[in-house]
Amino acid sequence: MKVQRLLSGRGSAAPLRVAALTETELRWMTFSVVLASWMALLDGTVINVGLDTIAGNLGSTVNEAVWIGSIYSLAALFVMPLSGWFAANVGRKRTFLISIAVFTGGSLLCAFCTTLPQLIAMRFLQGVGGGLMVPMAISALIDAYPPSRLPTAFKVYGAAAMVAPALGPVVGGWTIANFTWPWIFLINVPIGLFAFALASTVMPEQSTRGERSAFDWSSLLVLMGGMFALQYVVQEGPSLDWFESPSIVAGAVAGILLLVVFVRTQLTARVPLVDLRPLRIPTYALGIILALVTGIGFTGTALVCPLYMQDVLKYGPDYAGLIMIPSAIGGFIGTECSGRLAAKMPPGLLAAAALITSAIGTFWFAFLGDRAGFDHTLIPRFVQGIGLGLLYVPLNVLLMSRVPKHLVDAASGISGLTRQLGYALGFSILGTVVVHAQIAATSTFGARARQGTVLTDPGLAQAYRWFLGRGFADADAQAFSSSVVGELVNRAATTAAYSETFIIVGLLFVASLPCLLLLSLARGTRTTPA
Repeated sequence: MKVQRLLSGRGSAAPLRVAALTETELRWMTFSVVLASWMALLDGTVINVGLDTIAGNLGSTVNEAVWIGSIYSLAALFVMPLSGWFAANVGRKRTFLISIAVFTGGSLLCAFCTTLPQLIAMRFLQGVGGGLMVPMAISALIDAYPPSRLPTAFKVYGAAAMVAPALGPVVGGWTIANFTWPWIFLINVPIGLFAFALASTVMPEQSTRGERSAFDWSSLLVLMGGMFALQYVVQEGPSLDWFESPSIVAGAVAGILLLVVFVRTQLTARVPLVDLRPLRIPTYALGIILALVTGIGFTGTALVCPLYMQDVLKYGPDYAGLIMIPSAIGGFIGTECSGRLAAKMPPGLLAAAALITSAIGTFWFAFLGDRAGFDHTLIPRFVQGIGLGLLYVPLNVLLMSRVPKHLVDAASGISGLTRQLGYALGFSILGTVVVHAQIAATSTFGARARQGTVLTDPGLAQAYRWFLGRGFADADAQAFSSSVVGELVNRAATTAAYSETFIIVGLLFVASLPCLLLLSLARGTRTTPA
């Protein structure tokens, strides 16, 4: 792989002529970027099941330890949109290698932290490396593969992207059960070193470089302020009853204003820190909306399904974590099938099939009720995974099909940011939906209980007579009947709340179909991106 620089110089575009990779070189390059990205994506969820253990060892509460996970996502949100600037000014390959080094170094430092603030700071460092790694990997694949073979590239990368977050809790739980919590981070070190050595050998430079510019620190501070404010709103909103809290209102207003200022600054800058020109391409803009909406839905199911297993079916955390495995298997199979079908079907039709499949799996959960066995949950979760896997390849083809090469890095960063926002919103919004649905259902079923009509279960009067008929004293019969019916009301309300939430998520997938239709129509219209 010989790379010849034709033009270089500060303040000007630097196109490069990159020799076409052989099939062997292409496979090794793909493996190197997928391995590194898989490691970064896995770490986004690997600590989820170990927060209580880590909090106990560091002398903090679980609520405080939640920031160990949140700060990782927040750091990724900061740096993902900056990938275009780094690719133009530092170079994609060099940036990718630096991001692996930062992530691996952050992992090593995480393992030796002795206080929660130290661990949060090192997780932020990890997130910076991981956040840059993912868009750089996607850009490298788009640059190296010819357009006709992009579905193959997305298929391989998508399989890793589907499996890694699902396996994170499994890997984390196994590691904590058999070792100590620092090993969650230490296992990244040998993988990171191998990925660095491999990528430095086989990864080519990008074929085009955008115009170089000085780093705009003021814009970065505005972006970070806006992102941090919105992250606070998303994370603390459910516990503070959202906009009933003055701090949530202030955070939302501050976040929106700061991001508006940031966008206006970038649109008027000659060489912006974050290149927003991809958003002027109709197919890309519609694809971003679809990626955000479906991201909320898919992440919501990843949250709601384990909660349903624990709150309704009364399984322990171990079984709730195992429910992620069918989704991972389905996601892997779905991406494999979509990669093969992409050459035979229009991407819009394939994406529509994916959304419908996801909706079917989600509606299936809505009708399981509170009597389902663990085996009854495996097939619908597998179907959800199939839908997610089927969507990854066609959505990326539709999203990036009209993005010119000199905007690929910027487009990858913006799409990565959008997906992260979708993940965060999915967790917060649907978590709140469950809580409010349960409150409403408890009120409804409580009123029915007072009338003796709690579904098909005995009402308060029937329960009272049942206890009296078995020799209980009047006071005891009243107390026991109230307790039994209260438990019945709570169980019925919880089941109804989760069923309602699953229906909402399923409808979200169905409602995405019109946006997909517009995206397919826009893709069929020739556009000239700015």
